Amino acid sequence: MSWVPPDLASLCTPHSHVSTCSTATVMFLQLVAQLLGYSMDDNSNKFFHNVPSSFLHTPYFLEFHQVNQGNKADVYDFIIVGAGSAGCVVANRLSNIKEWKILLLEAGQEEPAVASVPAMASMLQRSSIDWNYRTRPQPHACKARRNKGCGWARGKVMGGSSTINYMIYMRGHPSDYDRWAMDGNEGWSFEEVLPYFKKSERNEDEDILKQSPHYHGKKGYQTVERFPYQDKNVHPLIEAWKELGYPETDQNGEDQIGVMNMQSTSRHGERLSTNRAFLEPIRHKRSNLEIQTQSHVTRVLINPETKKAYGVEYASSTGQKIKQVFAKKEIILSAGSINSPKILMLSGVGPEDHLAYFNIPVIKNLPVGYNLQDHVTTDGLVFALNHTSTAAQPDQRIHDLYKFIDYHKGPLSATGPLQVGVFIKTSYEQEHHVPDIQYSFDTANVNDFLKDPTDAAETKVEPLSYYDGIMVRPILLPPKSRGLIGLNKTDPLWGDPLIFPNYFTESPDLERMVEGLQLGTALIHTKAMQHIGARIVDIPMPACAELDFGSDYYWKCVVQHYTATIFHPVGTCKMGPHWDQGAVVDPTLRVYGISNLRVIDASIMPKIVRGNTNAPTIMIGEKGADMIKQYWLKDKDP
Repeated sequence: MSWVPPDLASLCTPHSHVSTCSTATVMFLQLVAQLLGYSMDDNSNKFFHNVPSSFLHTPYFLEFHQVNQGNKADVYDFIIVGAGSAGCVVANRLSNIKEWKILLLEAGQEEPAVASVPAMASMLQRSSIDWNYRTRPQPHACKARRNKGCGWARGKVMGGSSTINYMIYMRGHPSDYDRWAMDGNEGWSFEEVLPYFKKSERNEDEDILKQSPHYHGKKGYQTVERFPYQDKNVHPLIEAWKELGYPETDQNGEDQIGVMNMQSTSRHGERLSTNRAFLEPIRHKRSNLEIQTQSHVTRVLINPETKKAYGVEYASSTGQKIKQVFAKKEIILSAGSINSPKILMLSGVGPEDHLAYFNIPVIKNLPVGYNLQDHVTTDGLVFALNHTSTAAQPDQRIHDLYKFIDYHKGPLSATGPLQVGVFIKTSYEQEHHVPDIQYSFDTANVNDFLKDPTDAAETKVEPLSYYDGIMVRPILLPPKSRGLIGLNKTDPLWGDPLIFPNYFTESPDLERMVEGLQLGTALIHTKAMQHIGARIVDIPMPACAELDFGSDYYWKCVVQHYTATIFHPVGTCKMGPHWDQGAVVDPTLRVYGISNLRVIDASIMPKIVRGNTNAPTIMIGEKGADMIKQYWLKDKDP
């Protein structure tokens, strides 16, 4: 299947005047799809389009009379659901045991070539490789967004969200993991998880390895590096934060607070998703690993009497029926923080009151879907650039596109100012040397932002290389607010899950964000920012126009109306000890009360880490695979 870019015809409102809705942008997207829409993986399956719509939308319990019971060839040792940031790692590590037969099921398609272009991360969201989820309306956030909900991008593709994210390699603070361990999760302290971070990592920046040798690996599958191409605003941003007293540091080393030219999950100017890092080297070399794309898992098969998981059901592109496959050892859910809880609930594992609403027989009553956490941010603070704008004409963009295709070099081989990362501590953070706000520096088209900030956000597809403004985003690292995931009440099987992030329902989440915005405005007064002619776009956002620009009340309004996210949902299948009433899985990631079933992905995080979640999810995959081996191999050498 070829990649389909975001549909601007549906995203652009009839009266939209933002540049991303122009004919030039549509034509550029079409060119990108034509040149880079093909699959990067061999033996891709056909798109799941032959199943009649009447089948897809029948009530949940009418599905099961159409089951293909399978045969002996459909029996595996392990079945992994989801080829995302963790699932690809687990598939690699388990399949190196030649005696084990592994099946990896992925709902999405093969990874398209366009995903390899770092600057095109912005056009992967809302495309055919994104689940295109949105949050439900909520009282304290996303109030100026369309339908009062925020978009939640999730990768529906080989590599999962590691194929559509912004590639930042960040682990969080060591105390995050120590806190997990102190809360009863034995084996998850920082010193105990650090070997798994290092195991996956192939760090190619010699200065980082020299500066922090204890913290980094150089023999893993996942290449980690700074982008070879450096955007012209990277250095000024770093110097500006140094003027404010923040040191330049390795934020994956001993000290996180400070500024850094960040490393990414890339290789020589190309994205390196977990699909390409962990599966591409082995995919056609290990006959015991079978990968099926376009295979949408609907539930785990669990014996209601023995409480033992023994298989899964999924809708396959090979036919018009639900298909069953079976596992002799374990089922591993790696479908992510939204779909892992959805699959569990459809399988009869979840809150009994919620399952009863859908007449789903309860096999195990567990708080599945609760404890949802995310890193929230806002669109409200923009610096216009007078001297260092990188806005480009259409012919320049086409030239850069062919330059990347031919040489993997040029502006498209990096992510613009997003290469800079900053961690700071506000007055609300009580722990010593621990940050509570992270900054990212997103690209912005100032005119689009001024014309319609909502449309500008909803239709953003421009490559990250081209911009005339920098959006300063404070990101809330330790949210106290907790949300939940529920089944779609109209169509629980095929409908999007109901997502309630509950942003800003607890204090001091909103207050931390306001302080982060106020510090962000101070950046404009540095010599480095003045040297590049940066100025604050101080025209009030439409929903907050009655308030004084720059006041705390103004920023509170902006945060709650123009809410955004950097797409880090975690926690919905919480890991915890047996006495933790909020836990879904134990510290070995086994689902409580169900044998032969584990969850290995970001949903198991008890508390969200203080940093980007992709690297920690890869670590969870490494550690989870190792625990499986320890259990099944006993004293044998894995």
